Amino acid sequence: MKTTPKILTLLCLLLTTSAQAALVTNGDFQSCDFAGWDNYTDGVRHTSPNTDFAIVNNAGACQAKVSIDVASGASVFFANTLSTEIDFTAASNAQLWLSFDWVFSGFDDGSNLADVFFVNFTNSLGDITGADANPGFLFEPTSTYGAGTYSMMLDNRFINQSGWFLDFNLEGGFTPDSFSSTLLIDNVALRSAPTNVPGPPMSALLLLGAAALFTRHKQSIRTI
Repeated sequence: MKTTPKILTLLCLLLTTSAQAALVTNGDFQSCDFAGWDNYTDGVRHTSPNTDFAIVNNAGACQAKVSIDVASGASVFFANTLSTEIDFTAASNAQLWLSFDWVFSGFDDGSNLADVFFVNFTNSLGDITGADANPGFLFEPTSTYGAGTYSMMLDNRFINQSGWFLDFNLEGGFTPDSFSSTLLIDNVALRSAPTNVPGPPMSALLLLGAAALFTRHKQSIRTI
Protein backbone atom coordinates (compact mmCIF):
# COMPACT_ATOMS: atom_id res chain seq x y z
CA MET A 1 0.00 0.00 0.00
CA LYS A 2 1.47 3.39 -1.06
CA THR A 3 -0.59 5.73 1.13
CA THR A 4 2.22 6.94 3.37
CA PRO A 5 4.45 8.44 0.62
CA LYS A 6 1.41 10.28 -0.77
CA ILE A 7 0.61 11.73 2.64
CA LEU A 8 4.19 12.83 3.15
CA THR A 9 4.25 14.45 -0.27
CA LEU A 10 1.12 16.40 0.62
CA LEU A 11 2.70 17.48 3.88
CA CYS A 12 5.77 18.75 2.09
CA LEU A 13 3.54 20.93 -0.06
CA LEU A 14 1.66 22.22 2.99
CA LEU A 15 4.74 22.91 5.09
CA THR A 16 6.98 24.44 2.44
CA THR A 17 7.07 28.23 2.27
CA SER A 18 9.07 29.27 -0.80
CA ALA A 19 10.19 32.64 -2.08
CA GLN A 20 8.09 34.13 -4.83
CA ALA A 21 9.81 35.38 -7.95
CA ALA A 22 9.17 38.93 -9.06
CA LEU A 23 9.25 39.23 -12.81
CA VAL A 24 12.50 39.62 -14.72
CA THR A 25 11.49 38.84 -18.28
CA ASN A 26 13.77 36.26 -19.89
CA GLY A 27 16.31 36.63 -17.08
CA ASP A 28 17.90 33.29 -17.92
CA PHE A 29 17.89 34.06 -21.68
CA GLN A 30 16.45 30.61 -22.34
CA SER A 31 14.38 32.02 -25.18
CA CYS A 32 17.84 32.39 -26.76
CA ASP A 33 17.11 35.98 -27.77
CA PHE A 34 16.89 39.42 -26.15
CA ALA A 35 13.14 39.34 -25.52
CA GLY A 36 12.44 41.63 -22.55
CA TRP A 37 15.79 43.40 -22.89
CA ASP A 38 17.03 46.54 -24.63
CA ASN A 39 20.49 47.07 -26.08
CA TYR A 40 22.15 50.49 -26.11
CA THR A 41 25.40 51.56 -27.78
CA ASP A 42 26.65 54.96 -26.61
CA GLY A 43 23.16 55.67 -25.29
CA VAL A 44 21.35 54.87 -28.55
CA ARG A 45 18.89 51.98 -28.49
CA HIS A 46 19.36 49.25 -31.09
CA THR A 47 16.32 48.15 -33.04
CA SER A 48 18.10 45.63 -35.28
CA PRO A 49 20.77 42.92 -34.86
CA ASN A 50 24.29 44.21 -34.29
CA THR A 51 27.76 43.01 -33.41
CA ASP A 52 27.90 44.63 -29.97
CA PHE A 53 25.32 42.24 -28.48
CA ALA A 54 24.87 38.52 -29.08
CA ILE A 55 23.31 35.40 -27.61
CA VAL A 56 25.76 32.59 -26.83
CA ASN A 57 23.97 29.29 -27.41
CA ASN A 58 25.61 26.26 -25.82
CA ALA A 59 23.33 23.42 -26.94
CA GLY A 60 20.26 25.36 -25.81
CA ALA A 61 21.81 26.83 -22.66
CA CYS A 62 21.88 30.50 -23.66
CA GLN A 63 23.64 33.55 -22.23
CA ALA A 64 23.74 37.22 -23.15
CA LYS A 65 27.03 38.55 -24.47
CA VAL A 66 27.94 42.25 -24.46
CA SER A 67 31.08 43.20 -26.38
CA ILE A 68 33.26 46.26 -26.81
CA ASP A 69 35.90 44.23 -28.64
CA VAL A 70 36.44 46.29 -31.79
CA ALA A 71 38.73 43.60 -33.20
CA SER A 72 35.66 41.32 -33.26
CA GLY A 73 33.47 43.93 -34.95
CA ALA A 74 31.97 45.92 -32.07
CA SER A 75 30.98 49.41 -33.14
CA VAL A 76 30.96 51.06 -29.71
CA PHE A 77 32.75 54.36 -29.15
CA PHE A 78 32.14 54.69 -25.40
CA ALA A 79 29.92 52.06 -23.74
CA ASN A 80 27.39 49.29 -24.34
CA THR A 81 24.45 48.72 -21.99
CA LEU A 82 22.12 45.74 -21.63
CA SER A 83 18.95 46.88 -19.87
CA THR A 84 15.62 45.47 -18.65
CA GLU A 85 12.71 46.98 -16.73
CA ILE A 86 12.34 45.63 -13.21
CA ASP A 87 9.08 44.59 -11.57
CA PHE A 88 9.34 45.44 -7.86
CA THR A 89 5.83 44.23 -7.03
CA ALA A 90 5.95 42.56 -3.61
CA ALA A 91 4.25 42.45 -0.23
CA SER A 92 5.07 45.38 2.02
CA ASN A 93 6.90 43.09 4.47
CA ALA A 94 8.95 41.31 1.79
CA GLN A 95 12.68 41.09 1.32
CA LEU A 96 13.80 41.56 -2.28
CA TRP A 97 16.85 39.66 -3.49
CA LEU A 98 18.61 40.33 -6.80
CA SER A 99 21.03 37.80 -8.28
CA PHE A 100 22.87 37.14 -11.54
CA ASP A 101 25.89 35.30 -12.94
CA TRP A 102 28.66 37.17 -14.77
CA VAL A 103 31.89 36.52 -16.69
CA PHE A 104 34.14 39.46 -17.59
CA SER A 105 37.03 38.67 -19.93
CA GLY A 106 39.27 40.15 -22.60
CA PHE A 107 42.76 41.44 -23.37
CA ASP A 108 43.09 44.72 -21.47
CA ASP A 109 45.71 45.21 -18.75
CA GLY A 110 43.41 45.47 -15.72
CA SER A 111 44.69 48.91 -14.71
CA ASN A 112 42.54 51.80 -13.52
CA LEU A 113 42.35 53.01 -17.13
CA ALA A 114 41.33 49.65 -18.60
CA ASP A 115 37.90 48.47 -19.81
CA VAL A 116 35.39 48.27 -16.97
CA PHE A 117 31.99 46.78 -16.28
CA PHE A 118 29.45 47.81 -13.67
CA VAL A 119 25.80 47.25 -12.80
CA ASN A 120 23.20 49.67 -11.49
CA PHE A 121 19.54 50.54 -11.29
CA THR A 122 18.41 53.61 -13.20
CA ASN A 123 15.07 55.35 -13.48
CA SER A 124 13.40 57.60 -16.03
CA LEU A 125 15.19 60.60 -14.50
CA GLY A 126 18.57 58.99 -15.11
CA ASP A 127 19.32 58.43 -11.42
CA ILE A 128 22.00 55.75 -10.93
CA THR A 129 21.23 53.78 -7.80
CA GLY A 130 22.59 50.87 -5.80
CA ALA A 131 21.00 48.16 -3.67
CA ASP A 132 20.59 50.57 -0.73
CA ALA A 133 18.36 52.88 -2.85
CA ASN A 134 21.03 55.58 -2.66
CA PRO A 135 23.17 56.96 -5.50
CA GLY A 136 25.77 54.38 -6.45
CA PHE A 137 26.17 50.95 -8.01
CA LEU A 138 24.90 47.42 -7.48
CA PHE A 139 28.21 46.09 -8.75
CA GLU A 140 31.04 48.61 -8.44
CA PRO A 141 33.02 49.43 -11.63
CA THR A 142 35.81 46.90 -12.05
CA SER A 143 38.58 46.47 -14.58
CA THR A 144 39.63 43.09 -13.17
CA TYR A 145 38.64 40.12 -15.29
CA GLY A 146 36.87 37.28 -13.55
CA ALA A 147 33.57 35.50 -13.00
CA GLY A 148 31.09 35.11 -10.21
CA THR A 149 27.55 35.20 -8.88
CA TYR A 150 26.08 38.39 -7.47
CA SER A 151 23.40 38.13 -4.77
CA MET A 152 22.18 41.07 -2.70
CA MET A 153 19.16 42.02 -0.62
CA LEU A 154 17.62 45.31 -1.79
CA ASP A 155 16.39 48.17 0.33
CA ASN A 156 12.65 47.84 0.95
CA ARG A 157 12.08 51.33 -0.45
CA PHE A 158 12.12 49.70 -3.89
CA ILE A 159 9.02 47.63 -3.08
CA ASN A 160 6.12 48.41 -5.44
CA GLN A 161 8.00 51.23 -7.17
CA SER A 162 7.78 51.44 -10.96
CA GLY A 163 9.89 52.90 -13.73
CA TRP A 164 13.17 51.27 -12.67
CA PHE A 165 15.62 49.51 -14.98
CA LEU A 166 18.51 47.13 -14.36
CA ASP A 167 21.56 48.07 -16.45
CA PHE A 168 24.64 45.98 -17.22
CA ASN A 169 27.32 48.35 -18.54
CA LEU A 170 30.55 47.61 -20.39
CA GLU A 171 32.68 50.70 -20.88
CA GLY A 172 35.85 51.16 -22.93
CA GLY A 173 39.09 52.22 -21.28
CA PHE A 174 42.03 54.39 -22.24
CA THR A 175 44.95 51.98 -22.59
CA PRO A 176 46.49 50.73 -25.87
CA ASP A 177 44.74 47.41 -25.21
CA SER A 178 41.29 48.85 -24.36
CA PHE A 179 38.10 48.07 -26.27
CA SER A 180 38.97 44.38 -26.19
CA SER A 181 36.57 43.01 -23.56
CA THR A 182 33.35 41.02 -23.36
CA LEU A 183 30.76 40.43 -20.66
CA LEU A 184 28.55 37.34 -20.29
CA ILE A 185 25.36 37.65 -18.22
CA ASP A 186 22.97 34.86 -17.18
CA ASN A 187 20.38 33.80 -14.58
CA VAL A 188 19.18 37.30 -13.73
CA ALA A 189 16.52 36.91 -11.04
CA LEU A 190 14.62 39.10 -8.59
CA ARG A 191 12.89 37.22 -5.76
CA SER A 192 10.70 38.33 -2.90
CA ALA A 193 10.58 36.45 0.38
CA PRO A 194 8.32 37.30 3.33
CA THR A 195 10.13 38.76 6.34
CA ASN A 196 7.92 36.87 8.82
CA VAL A 197 7.29 33.27 7.79
CA PRO A 198 4.15 31.89 9.49
CA GLY A 199 4.25 28.58 11.27
CA PRO A 200 2.69 25.47 9.72
CA PRO A 201 -1.11 25.29 9.93
CA MET A 202 -2.69 23.01 12.57
CA SER A 203 -4.18 20.81 9.83
CA ALA A 204 -0.69 20.09 8.52
CA LEU A 205 0.58 19.23 12.00
CA LEU A 206 -2.34 16.84 12.56
CA LEU A 207 -1.67 15.13 9.22
CA LEU A 208 2.00 14.83 10.10
CA GLY A 209 1.14 13.13 13.40
CA ALA A 210 -1.32 10.79 11.70
CA ALA A 211 1.25 9.84 9.07
CA ALA A 212 3.84 9.11 11.74
CA LEU A 213 1.42 6.87 13.69
CA PHE A 214 0.36 5.06 10.52
CA THR A 215 3.99 4.38 9.60
CA ARG A 216 4.82 3.05 13.06
CA HIS A 217 1.71 0.81 12.99
CA LYS A 218 2.75 -0.73 9.67
CA GLN A 219 6.30 -1.29 10.94
CA SER A 220 5.00 -3.04 14.10
CA ILE A 221 2.84 -5.37 11.97
CA ARG A 222 5.87 -6.39 9.90
CA THR A 223 7.81 -7.33 13.02
CA ILE A 224 5.08 -9.62 14.47
